Amino acid sequence: MRNLYINILFSTILLVYGEKDCCRNIGKSKAALLGAINTLQRTNRLLGETGSPISSIQVAFHARLKPYITLGSRQTVIFDQLITNIGQAYNKHTGHFTAPYDGIYFFACTFLRPYNATVLHLQMVKNSSEISRGHAASGGGSQAGAMNAIVYLHKGDVVKVRHFPGFGPEIIHGDYSFFTGYRI
Repeated sequence: MRNLYINILFSTILLVYGEKDCCRNIGKSKAALLGAINTLQRTNRLLGETGSPISSIQVAFHARLKPYITLGSRQTVIFDQLITNIGQAYNKHTGHFTAPYDGIYFFACTFLRPYNATVLHLQMVKNSSEISRGHAASGGGSQAGAMNAIVYLHKGDVVKVRHFPGFGPEIIHGDYSFFTGYRI
């Protein structure tokens, strides 16, 4: 197949430029073309061996929770106001980030417990496994909490923030709670 393409290319050059002018440089042109093809094939093999070619695909999101929410055990926190959603991987209706590509991802969540609540316990999960947890302690006024994680995700893996299992109703403050993530 490669030789067919080379023959078609040189036949076209001969037709366009004429035999006399073209034949002087045909050997050099053919060698340069074969060298370029070999380089491309070596590069393709190297990328295939690593299993993950270098990608310029960007994925990043930043979302805010707008309303106050009283959370039940294991309830997903749905950060419903999208500020950034490059790659469209975060779903503001479900609160799920679904990895569009294999790779290393960073996630962070900052949250606030309102002054009229006692405590707030959250966890970040990959599929159904915990990857981080945080809480906003009891005490006077509103209290902040945070959590983050760096994880390897396969395409289709889901990361979300949810209320910690086994705890009764707790309130998360709207406007001051954010969920962020990006592919490294």
